Amino acid sequence: MKPVVSAVAAGCLAVLAFARAEAAMKAASPDLARTHWSFQSISNPVPPKVSKSSWPRNDLDRFVLARLEHEGLKPNTAAEPGALIRRVYFDLIGLPPSFEEMEKFAAKPTRENFARIVDDLLARPEYGQRWARHWLDVARYADTIEQSVDGERRIPFAHTYRDYVVDAFNADRPFDRFVLEQIAADRLPDASPADLRALGLFGVGRSFFASADGPALRVDDRIDTISRGFLGLTVACARCHDHKFDPIPTADYYSLYGILDSFEEPIDLPEVRRGGDAKALAEYETKRAKAIADYEAHVDATFASSSKHLRDFATEYLQYLVRASPNHRTTGGDIPLDTPRGWLVYHAPDRWAELLKQCKERDEPFFRLWHQLMPLPKENFADNAKAIIAKVGRDSVEPSSGPGGNSARRSLAPPQSGHHPAVVAAFQKSPPQTMLEAATTYGAVIAQALKSDTDESRAIVELIFGKGSPVPPASRDEIRTDLHRFLNEKELVNRSDGEKAGKLLTDLHLIDISGPVDRAMMVKPTPKPVDPRVFIRGDMRQPGAAVPRKFLTVLGGVDRRTYADDGRLQLAQAIASPQNPLTARVIVNRVWQQHFGSGLVATPDDFGTMGQKPSHPELLDHLATWFMQHGWSLKALHRYILTSATWQQSSAVQSRAQTKDPANRLLWRAAPRRLEFEPLRDSMLHVAGRLDTSLGGRGAMLDDKNTRRALYGYTDRFRIPALLRNFDVANPDTSISRRAETLVPLQALYLMNSSFVRQQAAVILHRAEIERAKTARERISAAFRIVLSRQPSKDELKLAMNYVGDAPLDEPGAQHWANFVQSLLVSNEFVFVD
Repeated sequence: MKPVVSAVAAGCLAVLAFARAEAAMKAASPDLARTHWSFQSISNPVPPKVSKSSWPRNDLDRFVLARLEHEGLKPNTAAEPGALIRRVYFDLIGLPPSFEEMEKFAAKPTRENFARIVDDLLARPEYGQRWARHWLDVARYADTIEQSVDGERRIPFAHTYRDYVVDAFNADRPFDRFVLEQIAADRLPDASPADLRALGLFGVGRSFFASADGPALRVDDRIDTISRGFLGLTVACARCHDHKFDPIPTADYYSLYGILDSFEEPIDLPEVRRGGDAKALAEYETKRAKAIADYEAHVDATFASSSKHLRDFATEYLQYLVRASPNHRTTGGDIPLDTPRGWLVYHAPDRWAELLKQCKERDEPFFRLWHQLMPLPKENFADNAKAIIAKVGRDSVEPSSGPGGNSARRSLAPPQSGHHPAVVAAFQKSPPQTMLEAATTYGAVIAQALKSDTDESRAIVELIFGKGSPVPPASRDEIRTDLHRFLNEKELVNRSDGEKAGKLLTDLHLIDISGPVDRAMMVKPTPKPVDPRVFIRGDMRQPGAAVPRKFLTVLGGVDRRTYADDGRLQLAQAIASPQNPLTARVIVNRVWQQHFGSGLVATPDDFGTMGQKPSHPELLDHLATWFMQHGWSLKALHRYILTSATWQQSSAVQSRAQTKDPANRLLWRAAPRRLEFEPLRDSMLHVAGRLDTSLGGRGAMLDDKNTRRALYGYTDRFRIPALLRNFDVANPDTSISRRAETLVPLQALYLMNSSFVRQQAAVILHRAEIERAKTARERISAAFRIVLSRQPSKDELKLAMNYVGDAPLDEPGAQHWANFVQSLLVSNEFVFVD
């Protein structure tokens, strides 16, 4: 019992400690904007003086060496030429160098030659493919939505966003421009059609179609991706309450919500590329035009039928409001939507309730009697109602006689009683016994007005169904939006209409998915920007106080304005601003992480108070400043880092440094790293001479027949293959700043037993270098040169000869040779980068 009690006590103490820490953080939050390092302006620190002045190759090195000397440590010597070239190849293009390339540099390993290699790699198209993969993890890229039920999951043009990212990296698009295009390319006057592909950032995320909170969750996903991806802030934590640790109030979250909910994806997307023959293009365009026309016709038809439904079912909607009222409720729980004449739409009663509310606020004569009768208790309703109606009748002014006099008098002004004459007459003729009967009488008056063509009738119809009324659809755009809402969130259309709209869009998607034309997943502003309100506890059904569309308060020094329009362009400009203390720091930290295995800030998507502090804060600011001064060029940043003595260190272990700094946060050596799945697979195909490095196009399953780079593999968000999970490939359900790094038996089992790995080993044996070799020794050496880009050592040659002996390349000896080559493919030297 004592251990249990101790555990409970420890748990209580932990909860209490967390609560105290949370309270302290909230109390300190107003000061965080002034004190927390990441919210301070980026400085341009002077490179420090160092004792070992011969070691630094640029100013970056001075910051690293100064810190090492302060800690009593020293950096490693430079890596061997072979290790250095292999490292830079994988860092920049994700593929191994050839034996000839290794030998060429080893013969003359000068700084100038290395710089030329860096420039050559940066100029290759494979560079964009390698670095696009890093950004696509952040952008939570996938080719499908997460839908788990039967239906079409594919996102027709997701690949065009991936291709945009590849092209942007290859073209060395300035990163500030890269930011602008992904958030607001449609608002940039100099944006090309190809630039509009950048807006796919919004379209490649999760859909949340299966959730009633889908609209709010989609916006939340956008806020989370943009804030963590560009700013390194967990703004989404402020959805339900003020951020517990960072100075981000809930109001700021919903300010961004208003911006990122004020756009929509058009049905007809702009072309960015077309292929195929003329006949295929003509067939595609004909089918697509018909699919779009069918969809738009359905929107028009639903617009008309919805308007008619709301007019025809006025009685039923008023009766629904009566049944739902506290003092006239006729049933427990939810009020049924079925009526003898058909089904009501889920949230249409809310629109009628809003109309009644507005009429009450301005004391509208037509519904004045309704508001007098509705508060009456159910008991003795008939007598109480009769008394009210009698008084109203006595106070009413008799209508004038003569042709047209009645309608003219009624349409111009209310009688002295303040009630509409048509309503008074109807209730005097048939006093209601219940409030439900009162709703029926009102429905009859409305129905009669719809049939008549008098001034009075037209005034009634205008009141209830005119442009100023909340009851009818305001436009076909409202109908279009409503068609795709979750079932129990629909306000204007019924389930069958929504299902048909979904099927028509699926038909269009199927045409696009197999069509010869690529289109940009652009967005466009909604006709009216969303005026955001704080959702109480994050519940979209509980709107609270209104907030303006604006940038984060903690970064108010960048942009303090409130936005009159949707604000998406202003948001993008604020994020990309050189005055923003976060954006440049975040991206240089991401680049540093990919080159060193860990960022200067080890939590690359959390620069807030719960994230880790930078190991070298002055270096981080130096890099951010340098980066902006050099045109936000990622290629320039690569050159700066890769030509530094810091990056070119060997991975040798110093016992003293290992004891003092086992995580290598002080950068006293280069850390060996396991290849991610994509470069590992690509490298096997590459050394087999089978890798297809062509750019762009739709993704395909990564089966044994697919020889394209893994970047172009088909990413199914709902069904991620076990192979990818085993090798820690990023989960596309959320923005991933750093992949998990595991070494598990399933990885080794795959490398030993995979048909794909066996296939590459067999193909390597048929490469010309091996087939033309005359002896087993020559074949072994050729295999080492192909797979590991080097000659075998004497011991390695001896071991290999002992295994393969004089076995021929064809059967039955081929199995021995294939096993030997596979052992090279799965070796640590091939799988790891030193």
